[in-house]
Amino acid sequence: MKRLNAKQLVVLPKGKYHDGNGLYISISSKGKGKWSFRYRAHKKSREMGLGRFPDVSLFDARQHALSNKQLLKKNIDPIDEKNRAEVLRQQQNKKFSEIADIYISTKKKDEWTNAKSEQQWRSTITNYAVPYLDKKPLSDINMDDIHLLLLPIWSSKTETARRLQQRLFRIFGFAKVKKWYDRDNPALWRGGLQEVMSDPYKIQKITHHPSLPHEKIQRFYKQLCEYDVVSAYALRLLILTASRTSEVIKAKFEQFNLKKKLWTLPYQNMKARKEHTVPLSNEALSIIALMRQKHNHEFVFTNLGTGRHISNGAMLVFVKKRFPHFKITNHGFRSTFRTWAEEQGKYQHYAIKFSQAQQLPDKVEKAYMRSNLLEQRKIIMNDWEKYILS
Repeated sequence: MKRLNAKQLVVLPKGKYHDGNGLYISISSKGKGKWSFRYRAHKKSREMGLGRFPDVSLFDARQHALSNKQLLKKNIDPIDEKNRAEVLRQQQNKKFSEIADIYISTKKKDEWTNAKSEQQWRSTITNYAVPYLDKKPLSDINMDDIHLLLLPIWSSKTETARRLQQRLFRIFGFAKVKKWYDRDNPALWRGGLQEVMSDPYKIQKITHHPSLPHEKIQRFYKQLCEYDVVSAYALRLLILTASRTSEVIKAKFEQFNLKKKLWTLPYQNMKARKEHTVPLSNEALSIIALMRQKHNHEFVFTNLGTGRHISNGAMLVFVKKRFPHFKITNHGFRSTFRTWAEEQGKYQHYAIKFSQAQQLPDKVEKAYMRSNLLEQRKIIMNDWEKYILS
């Protein structure tokens, strides 16, 4: 079969012509046409477009045909491969903001027990990252971009910048797994940004939640018992159980077994996304029983105006209003409990950690520590109640 040549292509009449190796040109008018590659794969005949002539030259069309023959030798359908490459190209042209939204909405959202967490993530991403990173396709972003993004706030807003770096690392890690980003993670700290940026922990010390010295807890709790309001009862349970705010406000009567003196929190309500059992002292039991007498709603601490549980800030607002001379937060009471328990010198360290639903950081320790130390935690929580009421 005689192959086509460049001079012949500009004078060929209308029709379809074969060049060999499955390459064809369909002439639509003098000097104009379109290339195609015909082949058979998986027992099916297919034809694939290779572009228009003269935009695609004879030489380039032959190169495309040879490349497709190589794919067929590897049992790869050229049309399927072209479609995959186009999808990947479109995905890699996504903006950073699109990927960040997908990650937050599909990956992170179900992990958060507090709506405030999502709001904080979106706020830092929207205010600091999107205006800078959306100037180019996601696939073109590199470590220099992340460095220049973080640098202006690294010293002035260190904690915000540190959290932003960690969130960017997670988002780009997600993009790499989805094959939307094929470079090294540009927000990597160790072995990456660490080499060009100051240690954030040496720039600014971490500010801990204001807490109450345990020596003052008896006086505070006694004054707290003088208030017959829902927020006060919720705060009392929070102190007695060393729990988090979200765990207390979301507490339902069905979670409490008053006979066994146990409060079982479902994994959805826990920061570690793991079911947790809290031993209840007599004082804690009396609060649950009293709230049951007061109303018949689902949540223990119900806002009677809405029928839902009290807000995340209800207890803190109560403390600031009724105890303005105390500089404390709800979370600070966990520190009060922890300090008291450690200073007693008679409780196992892990039992104290488990009393606060804290997880073991070491995988080896987790493998060997199979017990939740419930019996020891019962002793700790009852001793804590005695100390508070003494």
